[in-house]
Amino acid sequence: MKAVGKNLSQQVCTFDQIGVAGGALDIQNLLPVDGDGDYVGDGAVNIQFLSPLGKKLAAYAYYGKNEYDDDTPAGWYDEKEDELAVYTFNSAEGFMVSADEAFNFQYSGEVNMAETDVPFRKNLSPQGNIRPTSVDIQDITPVDGDGDYIGDGEINIQFLSPLGKKLSAYAYYGKDEYDDDTPAGWYDEKEDELAVYTFAAGEGFMLSAGKEGFLRFPEL
Repeated sequence: MKAVGKNLSQQVCTFDQIGVAGGALDIQNLLPVDGDGDYVGDGAVNIQFLSPLGKKLAAYAYYGKNEYDDDTPAGWYDEKEDELAVYTFNSAEGFMVSADEAFNFQYSGEVNMAETDVPFRKNLSPQGNIRPTSVDIQDITPVDGDGDYIGDGEINIQFLSPLGKKLSAYAYYGKDEYDDDTPAGWYDEKEDELAVYTFAAGEGFMLSAGKEGFLRFPEL
């Protein structure tokens, strides 16, 4: 069960699907429910897909049985194409959610305990803490395809308000890059200091990147 706030948020599933290659998750196995465990339908919850520049490309809305139309099953619908959504999330894939009310995502799976590299694209992408436990921001490292860190502030973790406004950001620098005799890590450039932040289990965020790469999460 994963809590999701009202309005806009970035999300990521913290479990891999059991018995599915790569842990991929069928969107129809992701259920939005309220505090009583009842589904949240009538299109009140939308999963959105954005371009690298932040433009909405597509969206899927959740409806209960017979809500989308007469004799239609419960599930996520592509309202533009007027049909049930067909989509499979890659393991640890981030996504955007727009919701008329706070709710919970209900899904099941198994925890990935190994060191994991989560891919990100150039420019903007929704990402999140893939672990079902808290993670210190300084334990996450942006790396390229060769496993070398990406520094010089080229990778930024951004925190957005529920209305999509940027509130703060942390940038990654290698050893001695931020300033002389400074350690590698995420820096709060506004406060001119190492970032102090712990992600909650499954907490989402926006990533802004000068080039594509991977977020490396340590082994649990």
